[in-house]
Amino acid sequence: MLKNDLKKRLAKVDKVFNADKLLQLEPDDKYIQSYYRASKIGYSLFYSSSAADRMYMGISRDGAFKESDLLEAARTVEKYINKNTTNILELATGRGATSAYLAKKYPSIEFDGIELSPAQLHLAKQKAKKLPNYHPVAGDYHDLSRYKSQSVDIAFVIEALCYSTEKEKVYSEISRVLKKNGVFIIFDGYTTKARSKMSKEELMACRLTEKSMALRVFEGHKSAIKKAEDSGFRVVSDENVSDYIQPSLRRFERYAAKYFDHPRLARTVNIFISKKFIYNAIAGLLMPEVVGRGLLSYYITVLEKK
Repeated sequence: MLKNDLKKRLAKVDKVFNADKLLQLEPDDKYIQSYYRASKIGYSLFYSSSAADRMYMGISRDGAFKESDLLEAARTVEKYINKNTTNILELATGRGATSAYLAKKYPSIEFDGIELSPAQLHLAKQKAKKLPNYHPVAGDYHDLSRYKSQSVDIAFVIEALCYSTEKEKVYSEISRVLKKNGVFIIFDGYTTKARSKMSKEELMACRLTEKSMALRVFEGHKSAIKKAEDSGFRVVSDENVSDYIQPSLRRFERYAAKYFDHPRLARTVNIFISKKFIYNAIAGLLMPEVVGRGLLSYYITVLEKK
């Protein structure tokens, strides 16, 4: 039954898009920046104005989506704030929603953020104008040379480390800037079933999901954790919260289903709307199934610098 459902979803995608062409896409930094610029429209449609800046999954531990579920990352960071915390760094700070929320709540702590996308950074800087302790800047999280060694108490990243194919560089840079026993908190998705063991349909669904989200590839979870440990980190916690993102995924699925239910109209829409934005419909349709089958999983990982 599950196999047939996946086949049906892939067939719907095939009626609207050229899957082979999409699979040939190799997103570079420029493409990723434009993808986020286009995708911000969708989040403004799917969420209220107060939540639209949180372009990530809600963690719905009670099984029903609420906008407060989008604050899980902020709540997780708060668990590691103590009286000695002076500086917190967010990689890929995006529109600044999480750092700005925390900066307002903790005015005595300095919050730094680095962001690759100019469109995202512009919105973060707008928030920073009202928050003297939030400092978003343009930059690539593979290079944190602007930050002094052992100057950061807590670093975190939400659904953006997956865009790196050189995580060793990121772990190395974070290890350098973190103080001893500082923590690095990661919210992200990974491959959790070996691609060699996936069926043809499963592999196709994973690859289409990646490309539709401007990802080169989802790295294996075990591989990513090993790289972190090899870079001098100890795993404090590593929670698989895939079941808790399903309410968010089902929300996106409902919108995507309406689009794919009318393939002729969808193909017409494709002519006028940016492919970078409309490709999100593919992830919207496939991800509940891909995550539900355990092909891709979503983890909250907390690493401590040894």
